[in-house]
Amino acid sequence: TMSEEDAAPAAEEDLAAMLDLSKKKKKKKKKDKEKSSKSKSSSKSSSADADAAGGSGGDGGGSGDVDLAEQRRLIREIEEAREETEDPYDKKADYTYDDLLDRVVAILHSKNPDLIEKKRRNMKPPQLTRVGTKKTLWVNFQEICTMMQRSPDHVYQFFMAELGTEGSIDGQGRLVIRGKYVPKYIESLLRKYIVEYVTCQMCRSPNTELTKDSGSRLHFCSCRDCGSSRSVAPIRSGYHATSRADRRAARAAAR
Repeated sequence: TMSEEDAAPAAEEDLAAMLDLSKKKKKKKKKDKEKSSKSKSSSKSSSADADAAGGSGGDGGGSGDVDLAEQRRLIREIEEAREETEDPYDKKADYTYDDLLDRVVAILHSKNPDLIEKKRRNMKPPQLTRVGTKKTLWVNFQEICTMMQRSPDHVYQFFMAELGTEGSIDGQGRLVIRGKYVPKYIESLLRKYIVEYVTCQMCRSPNTELTKDSGSRLHFCSCRDCGSSRSVAPIRSGYHATSRADRRAARAAAR
C-alpha cells in the first residue's frame, strides 16, 4: 500500500539523522579530550618553570647571604682597626661647647683680673657761680678734667667753641666764662664731650687716652681696656654772636 511505502523512507531518514548526531557527539568528546590534555601539559610546563625559578632563587639567596657575611666581616675588621688606633687618653671628643667656653673665660679672667669687675666712675656735676653780672665761674673745672684724663686746654677749646664765647683759666684751675650760663646747660655740653672724646665706642669704657698724630694732625682716642683706637673729630667753632667789643675791634682794624 501507499502508506507503507511512504513510512519506509521516513524511517530510513530518522536512522540517518540519529547516526549524524552520534558522530557529532563523538567529535565533541574528542575536542574536549584534546583541550583537557593541552591544559594538563601547560600546567606541567608552568610547574616545571616555577620549580626552575625557585631553584635559581635559592641559589641567588645563597649568594646574597655570602655577600652580607663578607660585608659584616669587613665592617668588623674596620671597627677593630679604629679601636687599635684610638688613643684612650685623648679626650677631645668629650669636651662640649659650654666646657670650652667656661675654660676660655677662666683663662681671660686669670690673665686680666680688671675685666672681672668694671669700675664705675661717677662724674661730678659742674659747679658754677656768678662773677659780677656778665661772667660765670666754673669752680671744679680742673677736677673734672683730671677725672676724664683730658688736658684742660682741650676741654677749654671744646667749651669755648660750643658756647661761642670767650673765657680764661685762672691760677687755681677754674674756668671763667663770659656770659650767664646755668649748670644744666654746661652739664649737657659735658656729656657731649664725654661721648665724643672720652668713651670707647667698642667697650663703653671711660679708661681711654687722647693722643695727637703729628703727621696727620688728627686726634686718636685709644682704649686701655680693649685696645681699640678711633679718630675723633676736630674741634670746630660754633656760632659766635658779635658783641659790641667785636664791632669796636673790627672798626679799629678797618682804620
